[in-house]
Amino acid sequence: MLASVSPQKIMKPIIKLYLKAFVLIAISSFGVMILLSLSDFSKKIILKDIITSLFFGLFMSLILVSYHLYRIKKNGIKIITDDNIGVNQTLTIETKLCLNEVIQKIKIDPNFGKMKMKVVENGIILETRTTMKSWGEAIKIIMNSSKENLFKYQVSSSPKLKMTIVDYGKNLENINKIENLIKTQPNNL
Repeated sequence: MLASVSPQKIMKPIIKLYLKAFVLIAISSFGVMILLSLSDFSKKIILKDIITSLFFGLFMSLILVSYHLYRIKKNGIKIITDDNIGVNQTLTIETKLCLNEVIQKIKIDPNFGKMKMKVVENGIILETRTTMKSWGEAIKIIMNSSKENLFKYQVSSSPKLKMTIVDYGKNLENINKIENLIKTQPNNL
């Protein structure tokens, strides 16, 4: 399958992410420099400030996006696409577990059981804590449909801070862990 995907299709999302991070970081850096220079009215914004912002944006985007890509590959992604490189991740899971059984499995799980849980109509919302890598994530598990002993859930994980550009694969990791938890047998509830 890897041979059938052209290198251009693999590189396009990666280059877009590097450029997005570079532009946002460089503009933010330049904005901070302008604000700092406003306190000193004698200082004018010079070419040095612009170049400094561009180099800072380049340096930070290389570090942050490269680490993001490393973590995504560590989570088992072999082909990088626009969907799996982003910070908002979704997955549809089919299982024999009803919503109450899913909730019980989450409550007894050592990782997800510690999270703040809010039961909503046809599902639950889990909120992670702020860490060194993230401002936290919101994980939603919503039951879409149910047939005879088969339930379909839409699992999504996204950062609480909507401006997040890279999440170092954390949201992808969240939905993979939820999938493993829900699909794991035996069910000792």
